[in-house]
Amino acid sequence: MKKAVISFFAGFLLAVGVSTAYAEVQSLIGRKIDGQFPLKIGDQLSEVPAITIDGVSYIPLRAAGELLGAKVAWLDGEIIMIPNQEVVIRKDIEEEARKQQEEYERIAQETHERIEQYARARNEIKSEIELLQFKIKHLQREIQSREEGLKNPPLFAAPNVPYEGSDLQKKHQEDLANLKAELADLEAQLAELEAQLAELEKNKPEELK
Repeated sequence: MKKAVISFFAGFLLAVGVSTAYAEVQSLIGRKIDGQFPLKIGDQLSEVPAITIDGVSYIPLRAAGELLGAKVAWLDGEIIMIPNQEVVIRKDIEEEARKQQEEYERIAQETHERIEQYARARNEIKSEIELLQFKIKHLQREIQSREEGLKNPPLFAAPNVPYEGSDLQKKHQEDLANLKAELADLEAQLAELEAQLAELEKNKPEELK
């Protein structure tokens, strides 16, 4: 107990300064220590316990400061607590590592979103291209059938009405022209989509090249 009290008073002197501490210590001398209890900061336990006198708790400042990674001293009646440079550096390194990790996560998230956007756009364009190609093939077969029909027309459009020059022939020719116009429109759409796909592939994310 004597060792604990001596250590405490040494720390107390550092805490309040010699001139002030002297009077305070004098008033404590001879008083009964109600009890002592472990001083723990984080997961570190101080070798010097804290004490209680007249219901007031006192902690050894030097021991507490050292547990916090600081050096404690007094100068001209003032307490001086100097942070451990190693601790400061470690905190700086940890902060820099945290910032780098946040930056890495930000870049990774942006890359992921960019790749997803590219893949989504590519799939949409390819789906539209496949649909147009199917429509074009179907239309090409229909046009081919109509053209063959016009090359080998029936002799009569109706009883005693020649097919050549008839309204039926004109209707068939008009239908064929409409089909060809529709085909040209679909082929133009296909060319535009293929150009969009080529541009998209040209500007694909670097991670996929």
